[in-house]
Amino acid sequence: MTDVLARAATADRRVDARLATAIADIFLPERDRLDERTRATVAALLEATVAAAEREIAGHAARLLATRGAGEAAQRLNANHSLALPRLAASGLLRDADLMAELIAQARIDLIDAALIANRAPGSRATLLTRLAESRDGVIRSRAVTYMVADSRRRMPNAARRADLPVALHRRLAWWIAAALREQLDAFADPAIDRALVEATQRSLSVHEEGDRIAMLAASLAAAIAPEVTDLPPLMVDALVEGKLALFVALLAQAAGVDPAEARGLVLDVDSERLWLALRGVGLARADIARIGWLLCEADAWRDAETLADMLGPVGALESEAAAQVVAPLTLDADYRAAIRALARVQP
Repeated sequence: MTDVLARAATADRRVDARLATAIADIFLPERDRLDERTRATVAALLEATVAAAEREIAGHAARLLATRGAGEAAQRLNANHSLALPRLAASGLLRDADLMAELIAQARIDLIDAALIANRAPGSRATLLTRLAESRDGVIRSRAVTYMVADSRRRMPNAARRADLPVALHRRLAWWIAAALREQLDAFADPAIDRALVEATQRSLSVHEEGDRIAMLAASLAAAIAPEVTDLPPLMVDALVEGKLALFVALLAQAAGVDPAEARGLVLDVDSERLWLALRGVGLARADIARIGWLLCEADAWRDAETLADMLGPVGALESEAAAQVVAPLTLDADYRAAIRALARVQP
């Protein structure tokens, strides 16, 4: 009887929760709603990322436990590699704003890249990275090859694409996964489980380097190129035409002197004219901004071509120095900017 009453109470709570979610969804502004492709891409990224990290941690922990006399726990880890995701989702930890912002941004970049490639003229060939990989400059050549290899690995067909997380986020997620595995294994009954999970997580973290991320490799390549203002527009256009939005972002960051993450925010911002002002601020002419704008509007369903057309005239008429003032705050210390934003969110 007690079990029946408990299930009934749980069902009542689920009805209330479902209704609250439905109401929130109904009144969510259409502009703020993720489209189904973005939602599905984010979900796939999250699932693949958690699964990959769990395989690394659980696999090594199982090997350690097997050698330390905890065979039953080792078998449980080896038998099931999807223990963490349901628990982390139910706990609400995966609603972390930093993590979801990163996943949504990477999902959008993946979708834009795919659309840019699909929109490319029939018969055209991707030659930008090939040219850079054949540069007479050894630094450019080396960094272009490194970027090409990483980019090709990221786009491998039939492979689950995992998110390219910054070190701090990867560390946060890895320890969450370890904690979720600990619950499943009843670690209170055997301290060896805790030790194995800690060692396995630390091992996983030790191979995750910030410099291996595609965004950082693109930034490294852009820094090696360090293009003059006259060379920047064709490089940026070629990067877009060839579906290399990460390289486009890195070129913008290099030219504007801002952090790549801030430059990515400018590129993905569809609610203001900040990107067009930033492009004007680094010296691009109206025609160059228009070319880049049309490419992005064709590839990004969130962008509005009519808004771009309205902005081109006023933005193109601005002096480059005046437009650059929009980007100037983004060149300040990252922690300082984070403090400003945090304070602005709190009403005085």
